[in-house]
Amino acid sequence: MVVLFGAFDRHNLGDILLAHVAAQALGGQPVFAGLAARDLTACSGQRVVPVDALAGPLTLIHVGGELLDCDADQAAHMLGEPSAHWQRRAPYAMPRDALPAGSETRFTAVGGVGLSRREPAFRAEVFAALRQAASVSVRDHVTRDILAGAGIAAELQPDPVTRIDELFGARIRQRAPQRPPYLAVQFAAECGDDATLASLARGLDRLGLPVVLFRAGAAPWHDELEPCRRLAARLRVPGEVFESIDVWDICGLIAGSRGFVGTSLHGRIVAEALKLPAVSLEREPGAAAKLRAYLETWQPAASVLTAERFAAQPSGL
Repeated sequence: MVVLFGAFDRHNLGDILLAHVAAQALGGQPVFAGLAARDLTACSGQRVVPVDALAGPLTLIHVGGELLDCDADQAAHMLGEPSAHWQRRAPYAMPRDALPAGSETRFTAVGGVGLSRREPAFRAEVFAALRQAASVSVRDHVTRDILAGAGIAAELQPDPVTRIDELFGARIRQRAPQRPPYLAVQFAAECGDDATLASLARGLDRLGLPVVLFRAGAAPWHDELEPCRRLAARLRVPGEVFESIDVWDICGLIAGSRGFVGTSLHGRIVAEALKLPAVSLEREPGAAAKLRAYLETWQPAASVLTAERFAAQPSGL
């Protein structure tokens, strides 16, 4: 049995798209597993079973995303669980010896840029799971170098969502809204303070196109509607909030735009896969470690702008 395992047990654009891409590449009807039973089909996600409930020999494929440095408490919060109830410190790094006899594990284009800041016991658990794997690839040079320091050789592989146009382009373009030119704009909830919103508004007003604000993730610690509404109210250009969290609606919104502005790595990846310009943002210098590591690896000339810098010199669109 082939099982796709990842953080698509909560709403996040990138994780859900990673599962769609992995399933399309495999063909057939794989099982989707996460840490908890969830049904996200209402937003074009997956019907997910708990990985700990699986029986029989299986091939467990970690499908990508920032899986290696997510701890149990973070996972519980994002899943809306009252507390962590997994035995593993790093619950999304599943070791082979925790699975039924005869199973194997693979890690595909995973990330772990925060591993160097984790305590030794956490890192040891992740490294042990990787050493038991049949194959390991990572999506950025920071994670690769951390693993190399532990004696683990990992291949560099671009994030699989870079194939989204090739695999799902027709479906996405059917969802693109037919409307006058606009920018697709997203930002994480951590950027919802008044000063950051004021800077974002100045930058977007300078660009001069109408703005459609959307969420790339509705799970806790992701994006929120309330700061989107506050930003829309600050804009001099026309601004509106797109409330759908259906992943194909979100991709269609990006596809119909003149470009993407936001903090989401996968918002940028989707835009660029669809041959659209993208500007990446962060709240303060160096805050977007995952985003920076990916761009340094695959687009070293790209930059990540703070809101203040974006306000002063918006560029790239």
